Amino acid sequence: MLLDPRLWLLIGLSLAMLFTLEAIEEFVEGAWPQMRRPANGWGAVGSTHTLWAAVALFMLPGLVLTILNLAILVANDLPYANAQLLGTIFVVIGWLVYLATTTNLGGVGTYLQEAGLIAPLALLVILALGDLLLLISLIDIFPTNLLSALRQG
Repeated sequence: MLLDPRLWLLIGLSLAMLFTLEAIEEFVEGAWPQMRRPANGWGAVGSTHTLWAAVALFMLPGLVLTILNLAILVANDLPYANAQLLGTIFVVIGWLVYLATTTNLGGVGTYLQEAGLIAPLALLVILALGDLLLLISLIDIFPTNLLSALRQG
């Protein structure tokens, strides 16, 4: 069980989730939110900034669904399905592009924020497909009788 690479992937994804939450919080709120927003707290920073926050809202459930799918696969020693693999690829692509944008890795963030609405909208579609595939896969592999599965494991 300790040599199962899926277990180490699960641990790595859980740690990446923690760092992702910090990156999202810093991007959405900013280092000094009072410098970026009006004094009364209302008003938008920009339309693309709002769309990037929506990308974060689609990315977080995808990461949680990926972790849950992987945890059930490792616990029950099941093989992965193609829908799980494809959904995970979509979520990881969205996650990497989002992190590259929020941390401005190599100027990617500046470029994508200046590119307009296309980049965040495309990521929203990719993440929605990934979330849907992972949700369907989770429903498929989730134990129907949870109490007996807990007693068995």
